[in-house]
Amino acid sequence: MRRKNKEASPLPKVGVSKCLLGYKCRYDGGHKFDEELVDSLKGCQVIPFCPEEALGVPREPIDIVEEEVVGKNSKKLYTPVILDEAKKFIETHPDMDIFYLKSKSPSCALKSAKRYDKDNNLLSNSATGVFAKELKKWYKKAKFYER
Repeated sequence: MRRKNKEASPLPKVGVSKCLLGYKCRYDGGHKFDEELVDSLKGCQVIPFCPEEALGVPREPIDIVEEEVVGKNSKKLYTPVILDEAKKFIETHPDMDIFYLKSKSPSCALKSAKRYDKDNNLLSNSATGVFAKELKKWYKKAKFYER
């Protein structure tokens, strides 16, 4: 994970889904601590994030319905909140090298989120989360991984 020439370059900036770092920020108040990942991040500038935290902890689960993020039970539209969190992250951290994103997350998944139609029929189980899509648009040179 370290850059080859430490003197010439600062530490790599690595964005990591907070739940993978052990933060209790998931919808149910839990986490998905990934010890192997955390151990591999030594020597990196780790920048934790969780776009769903803006919805509160704990909170109702969310889904991708068509192209929107909605509350599983309430059907409340949360896409604007997630997009706003992406905008804030990008403005605060314009230069990033690597991202580790939580798999299956409607906000962070790279290729494993479930996407439903308006009648709750599964359209795909390989969708990209709304937050992840925004990051990929901005950080063209960054490497992205799903955990």
